[in-house]
Amino acid sequence: MSEAEKFEFEAEVDRECRIRIPPDLQKASGALPDSIVTIKMKPIMDQERRPLEIHPKMPENFEFTDRVDEEGFVRIPDMIGRSSGTSPGFTVSASVEHVLREEKREPAYKYEFLDKVDEDGRITIPGVIRSSAGIGSGDVVSIRLRHVLDSENRPVERIEELVDKFDFSSRVDEEGRITIPSEIREAVPIAPGSVITVKMEQVMG
Repeated sequence: MSEAEKFEFEAEVDRECRIRIPPDLQKASGALPDSIVTIKMKPIMDQERRPLEIHPKMPENFEFTDRVDEEGFVRIPDMIGRSSGTSPGFTVSASVEHVLREEKREPAYKYEFLDKVDEDGRITIPGVIRSSAGIGSGDVVSIRLRHVLDSENRPVERIEELVDKFDFSSRVDEEGRITIPSEIREAVPIAPGSVITVKMEQVMG
């Protein structure tokens, strides 16, 4: 396991919504093919190379975890692409935040992810995060709510005022899903179709 020290780069998003970690940065950070990396990114230019303005209530950066392929590419998840407004041809500013080069259990606090809330108030922990953090069905995870977009992709401002009030724990089901407690969904509010960003604080087997 290697802790990357803010290895920053810019990259153009390809047709498959991937970005390539530069070869020199792959070596320096340890983000080599088949390693699992956490990337923090934000779009900075559109296809015409025009600077982008980010809504002030949107997250400053979007974070995701993926396995590096043999050519040094990582794929931007569809949900993050839609929420950040990132499309093929855009340029993003990115950094390698964390690198896992061995299949072993890692502290859950390394991981932040984004997902759409389903009809039952559930979100799914990405498979690559479950694998690298050693999370299985029946485990209980402690979660901190970081950001919420409503079903029309508009930021919910209340979360900024009371972010420390919206920590919760949930048991992981067989499909890697966790349930947001109904009282939190009502208080924020969070509805089916909302897109939320959460940070994993702890895993309790």
